[in-house]
Amino acid sequence: MMSNEEIQRINYRKLKSPSKESKLHSIEKDFFSRPKLKEVSLVDKLIKAIFITGLLITFYTLALRMEYKWDQVDLALGRKLLVNMFNFSAVETAMKMSMVKSLINTMALGFVSTFTGFICGIVLALFAARNISNNGLSTGIRSFAGLVRAVPTIIWVLIFVSGYGLSATTAVIGMFFHTLAFFIRALAESFEEVDEATIEALLATGANKIQVIFGAILPSSVSKIISWFALRFEQNFGTAVIIGPAVGVPGTIGTMINNASRMGDYSALGFGIFLIFVTAFVMETAMNKVRQKNIIS
Repeated sequence: MMSNEEIQRINYRKLKSPSKESKLHSIEKDFFSRPKLKEVSLVDKLIKAIFITGLLITFYTLALRMEYKWDQVDLALGRKLLVNMFNFSAVETAMKMSMVKSLINTMALGFVSTFTGFICGIVLALFAARNISNNGLSTGIRSFAGLVRAVPTIIWVLIFVSGYGLSATTAVIGMFFHTLAFFIRALAESFEEVDEATIEALLATGANKIQVIFGAILPSSVSKIISWFALRFEQNFGTAVIIGPAVGVPGTIGTMINNASRMGDYSALGFGIFLIFVTAFVMETAMNKVRQKNIIS
C-alpha cells in the first residue's frame, strides 16, 4: 500500500508532465501565438508561395524595371487635355451624329456575333452536357471549345481579316468563333447543374431526350442562360470597340476615337469615350433588371 504522500507525489508528476494523449489534443499555435484552426496542406502552401512570388515580381517590376520620367510630366498640359476632353460643345454636330452612328454600328457588331454564337452554342452545349449526352461526344465538343477559347478573340479577327479582307463581316466572323466556344463551355456546365432527380423522373414517365431538354433542362437554366448572354454581349461590345483601332474596322466608334486622338481633337475623343461609358452603363443596368425580373418570376 502506498502512503498518501506517495499518491500525492505521483499525481503532482502527472500534472507537471502531461501524457501523450493530452499533448495530441492540445491546441497548436502559429508564429503569432494564434490558435491554428486547420492543418495547412500542400495546396495551401503552394497558393501562398505563388501569391508571395507575384507580390515580389510586381514590386521588382514597379520599383526597379520600369522607367519613370517625372521630369517630363507637364501638369498644365494634363489639365488642358482634361478640360478639352470634357468640352463637348466644341464638337461639331455632324461629328456627334457620326459618332452616334458608329456607336450603333459597334453595338450591332457585338450583338450579331453574340446572337449567332449563342444560337449555335446552345445546340452544341446540349451535346456537350454529360448528363444528357454520351462521354465521347461531350469530350470531343469540349475539346474543340477549349482549343478555340485558347486563341484570343482579336487573333481570330486578324486571321479572317488577313484572309478575306477588312470589313464588318470578317470582324463578326472572328468574334463569332470565340463566342461560340464561350457559350459551349458556359451553357454545358449550366445544363449539368440541373437536378438529376428531375431528369430521371421524366425518363421514368417515358419522356424522350427532346422532352427532357424542353421540359427540364432549358426551363431550369433560363436565368443562367440570360446571365451568360448578357455577360457575353457586354464583352463583345468591348471587343468591338477595341477592334476598331486595333484592326481598323471602318464605321466603329473605336476607329473614330483613334482618328480623333491622332488628329489631336481631344473634344471629339472625350465625347466618344463618354458615349461608350453611357452605353456600357445603360446595358449593365438593363441586363441586371432583366436578370432580377427573371429570377423573381
